Amino acid sequence: MPRVTPNRRRGSVDPDLEKRIEEFSQGATTAPEPSADVMESAVPAVQRPARSKSVAKEPTSVGFNFKMTPTDHMRLKAVCAKEERSIQYILNKIVWPVIADLEKE
Repeated sequence: MPRVTPNRRRGSVDPDLEKRIEEFSQGATTAPEPSADVMESAVPAVQRPARSKSVAKEPTSVGFNFKMTPTDHMRLKAVCAKEERSIQYILNKIVWPVIADLEKE
């Protein structure tokens, strides 16, 4: 097996340790099967505590999909870029005044 050039970040290791590492790597390729007594004394998995309902927070906003053609999307993005504002900001300025007018009727 060709010797691999060590990583530059790897510190120097004494030759005796290198030899022990090489001997270990040439040993068994699989771990032995655990015996039954080891399996019985295995530590049980840690269970996560349940989140209390008081920790759960109500969402501060609700999402909504607004479908548009690719051309309309490009037009909206161009307006946003020109005004240096987000799509959310522009849609808020368009939608909420109209909703307010409709509620007055």
